[in-house]
Amino acid sequence: MSGRVRLCLVGVVMLLALGACVHTEGNNIASLDQSATSSPRLSGVATPPVEVRDLDSYAAMDSEPTGSIAPAARIPEVPAPFRKVHKHIYLLLGGLQGRDGWVTSAGMYGLRASLAELPDVTVTTYDWPSYKRVAADIAKLPKDDIVIVVGYSGGGAKATWLANMPSKPQIDLMIMYDPSPPWGMMVIGPNVKRAICYCNITPAFFGLGGGMLRGRDTNVEIVKIYEQHLLVQVNQTLHARTIDEVRKVTKDGGPVDLPRAAEARTPG
Repeated sequence: MSGRVRLCLVGVVMLLALGACVHTEGNNIASLDQSATSSPRLSGVATPPVEVRDLDSYAAMDSEPTGSIAPAARIPEVPAPFRKVHKHIYLLLGGLQGRDGWVTSAGMYGLRASLAELPDVTVTTYDWPSYKRVAADIAKLPKDDIVIVVGYSGGGAKATWLANMPSKPQIDLMIMYDPSPPWGMMVIGPNVKRAICYCNITPAFFGLGGGMLRGRDTNVEIVKIYEQHLLVQVNQTLHARTIDEVRKVTKDGGPVDLPRAAEARTPG
């Protein structure tokens, strides 16, 4: 009888021990589940929490063990040959005193609005006395961007001064609207790849207008016009020609057509 009692007592003790072990193991599993839910590892998360989505990559953070996680790779800069070329237009206004360009060059603001609508084009407007500042701004541009200078009246004449600055800014296209005064024109050189001058044969405005562009080892085209000087700035045919030239200009600018340039230096 006493043996059976001892055997029963031993059985009860074993059952209690097994029950305690099972209860303890269940607590460990629940703890692991809670840990996985509140702070998931990056490698096993289908939808990362908010703090993980804000990361640029899945590189290890400072407070985490790195293990086999590789450091974040640096994003390489776009090589120059694959960067989209941008066109920068520098618009020089006319005006008697320079600062009055917004009054006497109102028609050029319409041209500016049309040019600014072209893709990959930035237009910056200056008074004609600011031609030195234009040269400084051109010097800051990437070498593969396209530089275009458009000038009306005094702005057209000062565009030739801009081209003759000691820095010799590289200009891919220059377009002049009836530059003035004629005696204020300078000869441009090969740093201007191509130039178009809307030369007014009959300006009829107190001696203003009628400037003739001349070039040396560059492509110069003279387009003769016949109208009052102040009306040139609102000539929609000329504006359409300018917009088309800006649209199709490239960085290369094409080969210099010296015979054509020489013929264009003097009106026929």
